[in-house]
Amino acid sequence: MSPAPRRRRSVIVVAGESDNDRAVLQHLIPALYPRCPKVVAINDKIKLAPALLQLSPRVETLRDSALRMAEGCNAELVGVVVHADLDNVSARTYDQVRDRITTQMRKTLPCPSALALSAVEMESWLMLFPDAFPKVRRGWAMRPEDRRKDLTLLANPKEHLKKHLGKPPYRESDSPKIIAEAVRLGQVSARPPGNNRSFRDFADQLAAWKNR
Repeated sequence: MSPAPRRRRSVIVVAGESDNDRAVLQHLIPALYPRCPKVVAINDKIKLAPALLQLSPRVETLRDSALRMAEGCNAELVGVVVHADLDNVSARTYDQVRDRITTQMRKTLPCPSALALSAVEMESWLMLFPDAFPKVRRGWAMRPEDRRKDLTLLANPKEHLKKHLGKPPYRESDSPKIIAEAVRLGQVSARPPGNNRSFRDFADQLAAWKNR
């Protein structure tokens, strides 16, 4: 009797605007999605949020790239996660942008998807995990008043961290290390202390995968 064919492994593909943002998601997804399969990243720069009028062809390109990545891993594509910076404080436009991109992704992609639409930018998500900062640089500490803010209304989180976090100044390349420390400390959850609706929306989309 011949052995049963070996089952293909599963893979989640991550896309986004920068290497650092993709690396952050590669730490976040396993922390938020139990029994997560392998997470791999598309290295091409993919921007969706500013391109609502040309959204369909960009999502189709994303689909083709994700399928090629999965095939190259000899794996089944079981999820796609895309990061985009809103580049604006969370307001009515946030819901419009999220709904438009999410609808197009669900229409085009052959598997569950999740949109990491950070308002204003990824640094506002990092600020949900203040205890991780001094683990990366001893001189860093988030101010107590920043822990209480609605971080979706912070106009420029990146510059805010550069100004107020401490020395040496924050750099974008620090972001994967910060989220990795937050994961190591066990602080990453769908509802961390702090206030950032855009992070919660992303975590909720990942949680919905369990029901599919």
